[in-house]
Amino acid sequence: MNALLRARHGLALGLLLATTPTVAAQFPTYEIELIDGLCPAAADPARYDTKELQFHFSLIDGQDGWLFRTKNDLRTDIGTSPQGYAQLKRFRDALKARGVELLVVFQPTKGLVNREKLTPEWQAKYDWETARANYIKTIEQFRKIGIWAADYSPLFDEHHQETNFFFKDDHHWTSRGARETAKLTAEVLKQIPAYADMPKKEFVTKRVGILGSPGSSGEAAGKLCNNSYDTEYVDRFATEPADESSGDSLFGDEPTSDVVLVGTSNSGVAYNFSGYLEQYSGVPVMNMAVTGGGYEAAMLQLLASDEFQKNPPKVVVWEFATHYDMSLRDFYRQAVPMVNNGCAGQPALMSNKVKLHQGNNQVLLNGTNGLKELRSADHMIDLRFSDPSIHEAKTTVWYFSGRKEGYKLEQSDRIDTGGRYVFELRDEGDWADLTLMGLEVEAPENTPEGLTVEATVCKRHDMGGRQRLARND
Repeated sequence: MNALLRARHGLALGLLLATTPTVAAQFPTYEIELIDGLCPAAADPARYDTKELQFHFSLIDGQDGWLFRTKNDLRTDIGTSPQGYAQLKRFRDALKARGVELLVVFQPTKGLVNREKLTPEWQAKYDWETARANYIKTIEQFRKIGIWAADYSPLFDEHHQETNFFFKDDHHWTSRGARETAKLTAEVLKQIPAYADMPKKEFVTKRVGILGSPGSSGEAAGKLCNNSYDTEYVDRFATEPADESSGDSLFGDEPTSDVVLVGTSNSGVAYNFSGYLEQYSGVPVMNMAVTGGGYEAAMLQLLASDEFQKNPPKVVVWEFATHYDMSLRDFYRQAVPMVNNGCAGQPALMSNKVKLHQGNNQVLLNGTNGLKELRSADHMIDLRFSDPSIHEAKTTVWYFSGRKEGYKLEQSDRIDTGGRYVFELRDEGDWADLTLMGLEVEAPENTPEGLTVEATVCKRHDMGGRQRLARND
């Protein structure tokens, strides 16, 4: 039984004493309490009072030591809004214009795959059919707007597998889950026309040891209930070229890789998803996933890279889970202009560079060198800080009407931003026709000595297309 242990190491010592009664040394003894389920605190919404605990809201017991999150693992509201799909299409169209196809790996939920592990009570409560229908509908919507997407519903509702798709008390998939997902993903990758011209290689996957999962949900339960779950172990695998003499470049380390993977911790090295994708597709994959970076970090890092701007890949594989909000306009305000490298190579309509002091700093003012007609919906701002370690910036965009927008630029500290932030001015509703007056930048906390910021205003790359989209929002 996968039981909760209050003092796991004490159990081992207790067993040692029981089997070796003649040992003279006095070992410390511990009382072990085996617990069959979660404590009452796990059912109290008020106890999920941190960002980490909110991610696991709210924990319930499954069968055989399994844990589920009711909000994320048992969700039925899968997909996004019409506005979200419109923004996704806008992003896809920008990539397509640069010759890049977008292939989405839309992770299935733990409930969809492993509902057999729910208790009978929760199997009755969980609307699995609705969740399944909404998942499949989302895949269909991706395809409708021109995004390549595999349908992972054949993996749903698995029974009696030697290794489960997901870990019992963790939100990550196992190596087997990564493998099964990669098989279906590779089949879609092979359908993309650009695949035919990609250099093919043979890859093999080998067992390289044991992968232990301390259990993210188990750790959350421990903080709520003051206990711990034992570590779950599965086989660990790694993929390499069949012909090892061909060199490490086959792993996709070259900046000209035709296929680039961006995603979450599920695409991390431990689970070998990128390796399985190489094995089943026969093409090298550059893995740029970011553990702990969420939905957007890895994608933004890729778009900002010199490799992407100089030699964009033929396919970007984007892996993320169903709980991420695909309608976040702030993400698209940054991602779409970065596809074409922001204001680089564009005529600067306004530009200035200032040394930042504590508090707000006026960086741009329309009219300093003659008043310019800068309609909000038609323009973007490109910011470059002199210190590449800046991961957060608070800005205020002012308009001649007197309105202003406080816009916080924030990216994961796990990626290299180069100190650069690009964002479109607002384009929805009556914001679209406002005229830009100026920009203020608040100095970051613990501002490095001599920190400067250079701001440039230029026209958006998708002006005509954006105006059509605005009428449909």
